[in-house]
Amino acid sequence: MIERPSALEIVEASIEFNFLNYTKLEIDLAHVNKDGRSSYTCEDVAEIVSHLLNDLRLEASDEKSFGEEICSYFVRSGEFKDKRYKLVFCVCSDRPESIGVITLHRVR
Repeated sequence: MIERPSALEIVEASIEFNFLNYTKLEIDLAHVNKDGRSSYTCEDVAEIVSHLLNDLRLEASDEKSFGEEICSYFVRSGEFKDKRYKLVFCVCSDRPESIGVITLHRVR
């Protein structure tokens, strides 16, 4: 079983990533806004992530096994509304309809 943060925010989405369709984002908003470095809402994160990932093809940076389940981890940098962002996210075999947003921050 894959352990996740207890306060994940679940947001409906429609993202095609790596030729698969995802309908949910699981956002670790506490980690995204850690130490007051930002004050994103779930809606902000969903909008940015959807823009950065939709129709994208990307190789995983890492994979980890959790018993019989596997999580693939990805890193993506890109622009949204003239600002650069770095996104770290995962796709796990136990929730194939979801993308897990681990970190999102501006790159200056």
